[in-house]
Amino acid sequence: MRLPFIRVVQPRGTVVSLGRSQRHIAVDALPARYRTSGGGAVLAGPWLLKALVVLPRPHGWLDQGPARAAQRFADVHRRWLAAQGIETETYRGPVLDHWACFAGRSPGELLVHDRKITGIAQTWRRRRVLLWSGTLLGGVPWDVLANALSHAPEAERELSTAAVSAQELLFKAPDALGWGQALAAALQGALDPNERATLRS
Repeated sequence: MRLPFIRVVQPRGTVVSLGRSQRHIAVDALPARYRTSGGGAVLAGPWLLKALVVLPRPHGWLDQGPARAAQRFADVHRRWLAAQGIETETYRGPVLDHWACFAGRSPGELLVHDRKITGIAQTWRRRRVLLWSGTLLGGVPWDVLANALSHAPEAERELSTAAVSAQELLFKAPDALGWGQALAAALQGALDPNERATLRS
């Protein structure tokens, strides 16, 4: 893989993505994938726009550690969402763990009136660092996630309150292809201009 590497994708099928500490959790009725990063469960599907940036070590984005890397990654997403008509604030508080990613909070994640629209995670390895994001484009069937992980029906309401989608904010469905291309271009532009990132969608 040539680095830096950028990938932006809208999942087609429905998959439960579980964090590193959730490998013991059984998933009912849906396929499951286990991430190398931490964080809570994510219900991936066409309502989500995922981005992955893989950077070599060393790299300018990484020179001040994970907190600064998350901030740089978040800043690109914040400007990208602003260009789409959505103003966000960056969460700067302590990590708030939750079994579901979009009900938890980690520094660098993006909120609209205290509701998460973009989640961020990282995996640091000896020679490379992976930065992940997930942005809610459309409404999420939170009941499906709650049922798959055997949570009480009240969990659906909690998740709906904790998260917000672009469609809910803009009162229309986003152009996923156009938004994805814009995010990939924004990430490319934020890297060292002398670098040529590998882009995939």
